[in-house]
Amino acid sequence: MRNFRRICLLLLLLLPVSASEAVTKYAFLSGLLDARGIDWSSSPEAEYDDPGGFVLRTGYVTDDVDKLDAPVTRLEALRWCIQSLGLTFEAELLSDYPTGFSDDGKLASFEKGCLVVASNMNPQLFAKTGTFNPSANLSAQDYNALMSKMVQASKSLTLNMIRNPLDGVRVYIHREGVPSGIPSWRVHAYGINREMANNIKNLLKSQNIEAGITGSGNSSGVRTGKLEDFNQARRFIAFLNFRKIKYKLIPAVTNPKTRIVPRFWVMVTIDPSYWKILPVASRNGPQDLSTLSRIVSQNNTGVAINAGFFAVTKSGGYPIGALKVGGRDFGEVYEGRGALGWDDNDEAAFGLITDDDYSVYEMSNVIQAGPMLLENGIPAQSEEDFKSAFTAARHPRSAVGVNDSGQWVFMIVDGRNGMHSSGATINELTEIMRSQRVTHALNLDGGGSTELIVDGRIYNIPSDGYERRISYGLGAIAR
Repeated sequence: MRNFRRICLLLLLLLPVSASEAVTKYAFLSGLLDARGIDWSSSPEAEYDDPGGFVLRTGYVTDDVDKLDAPVTRLEALRWCIQSLGLTFEAELLSDYPTGFSDDGKLASFEKGCLVVASNMNPQLFAKTGTFNPSANLSAQDYNALMSKMVQASKSLTLNMIRNPLDGVRVYIHREGVPSGIPSWRVHAYGINREMANNIKNLLKSQNIEAGITGSGNSSGVRTGKLEDFNQARRFIAFLNFRKIKYKLIPAVTNPKTRIVPRFWVMVTIDPSYWKILPVASRNGPQDLSTLSRIVSQNNTGVAINAGFFAVTKSGGYPIGALKVGGRDFGEVYEGRGALGWDDNDEAAFGLITDDDYSVYEMSNVIQAGPMLLENGIPAQSEEDFKSAFTAARHPRSAVGVNDSGQWVFMIVDGRNGMHSSGATINELTEIMRSQRVTHALNLDGGGSTELIVDGRIYNIPSDGYERRISYGLGAIAR
C-alpha cells in the first residue's frame, strides 16, 4: 500500500501545474525533488511518504520553511533551486557581482549571489529581463518553465565566471555537475573559547548529537558528527545564530551517478610585470604552522595558494622537500620528486630533482611537491612513486604553473564535498590545466591544505570546514 501511494504521488508530480492553480511551497518542494531526479521513494533513509518533507529533512533545501500551504514567492523559488543544486558557495562567492536586475536593492547579499548564479549558469534559470520581482508569487507558467530548466540542470550544468579583482590578476571560476546522492551534514562552530566549546559539546550530547572539539584556547570550535536529519542541523544553527557564533555547514554525499559529479575549480592568472612570486610563510618561518590567511596578512600578498608538502611535529612542523627563498635553504631535497625553481626575473624551470639533475635546485627560489603535471604542454610521464590512492582517487588539489602567455597560474580544485565538488584525480587535474593553455605545471599539497586567497578573500571551501595550518604558501607580491 505504501509503495502504491508513492507511485500515485510521483505520477501526480509529473503533471504540469495548471495556470489557474496557485503554486504552494509544498508543491514547489515536491516538484523540485522530482525535477532533480532524486529517487526519494526507494531511499533507505526515506522516513516520509511525501517528497516535500524529504527535501527538508535531507537538507536539499537548507532554509527553515514554514506554512507549506502558502504560495511560494519568486525569491523563495530562486533560493531553493540554488540550494538543491549545491550552488550555495558559488552564490556566496558571487554575492558582490552585478546581478543585472534593477530591483535587487532590497535583496540580501546571498540572494543577490543566487540571482547572479541563476542568470549566468547554463541552463539559465532566470533570464535577465530588467526586473526580478522577488516578492511576487511564482506563477504556474514560471513554475513549469523553471522545473523544465531544473531537469536540464540536473543532467548538465555549467557555470563560468571571470573576475578582475586586482591589476594584473584574473580569476576564472568554474562549476560543473550536480549532486545526485542523499546528503548528510556536519556543523562546525568555530572562533570560540575552550570553555564555550565544552559547554556546546555537552549541550549537543544531551540532544544525542555526537561532537568533537577542534582547535585550542580562544580559537576552539565544535564539530558535529554526521547528521542524517537536517532538522537537527537547523536547530543547532539557530542556536549559533542567536549567540552570534560563526559556523560552517559541511555536507557529505556519496554520488551514485559517478559520471555526473559536481566539480568546482578556480584558476588565477598573474601578470609578472605587476606581481612578484615568492614562497611565503609565517614571520617565524615555515616551522611555525599557520593558516594561509595569517600568512597573507603578514606578507602583504595579493594572491596566495598553499604550496608544498609538510610534516607536523609537537612543536610545529617543517617542509617536506626543497624550499629556497632568495637563495636561502629552508628544506631538504626529496630525490626524484617534481619541483619549481625561478629567479628574480621570474624565469621559471619545472622538473624533477634527481642525482643527475639539480638544475632546478640551482635557482634562487625553489619549491618541491609533485608529481609534475605538464611539461611543454604534454602530460608528464613519471608518477614519482606516489601511490595510486593519491593519484587515481579524487581529492582536493592545488597546482602552480605558467601558461602560453608567460603568466603565472595558481589553480585549486575543491573536493571531499559531494554537494559542491568531488575533487579531481591527478590526470583530471592535468587535463583541466591543459585545457586552460597551461604549458608547465606542478601539483602541490592538496586535501585539507588546498586553499586559494585573492585580495583577502578565500575562493574555495577547505575540505576540513576550516583553514588548515600549513608550513608555507606561494604568494604574489605587488612590484
